[in-house]
Amino acid sequence: MKIFIWYLWFVVFIETVGMYGLLFQNNYDNKWFIWVKNSVFCSNIWLYNIYSFVSILIFGKFYSQILDDKFSKIIIKFAVIIYVVFSISYFIISGTFFSKSLPYDVLLETFIVFIFVMLYYRQLLKSDKILHFYRLPIFYISSSLLLWYLCVTPLFIFNGYIYEANQNFIQFRHIYLFIVNIFLYSCYTFAFLYTIRYKSQ
Repeated sequence: MKIFIWYLWFVVFIETVGMYGLLFQNNYDNKWFIWVKNSVFCSNIWLYNIYSFVSILIFGKFYSQILDDKFSKIIIKFAVIIYVVFSISYFIISGTFFSKSLPYDVLLETFIVFIFVMLYYRQLLKSDKILHFYRLPIFYISSSLLLWYLCVTPLFIFNGYIYEANQNFIQFRHIYLFIVNIFLYSCYTFAFLYTIRYKSQ
């Protein structure tokens, strides 16, 4: 669980630093501010490219420690390597690391997370832990993580509409992401708090 807790701190860091993009909606006279605004760092896309990349690495490490059988570990390792090689190759060839995310990035992440969670479910079904799955924080974390990706994937498929003059879609996107994020982190909180009662028994 330590890996997952560090991942949550990583998310807090990325989301906090990523808010610097809001500053560029104003026109300050500071030279340093103008230099950044006119550089490749004017958009925070590069930061979230790093976030996506590191997230898959963390999830891979997280589930490889949870799963016992070698077959599952090999699949996780293979999926992570393919994603890493594809990501690095794409950004080197396209040179769009600071301006665009991976094509269908959320689809790739959803597919990889789906594989990880299914492997976890498979192990859970084959073990005696299935009898008291409700005591396992990893069960709630995995279920909510998979559900979150399945919920946001359709939204990001239509992400191109943001660049159009479609205020209704932009407003819907903000509200929808707010709701699913509240749901996700509420599930994480529940996973930790609810299962503590069983650890003390």
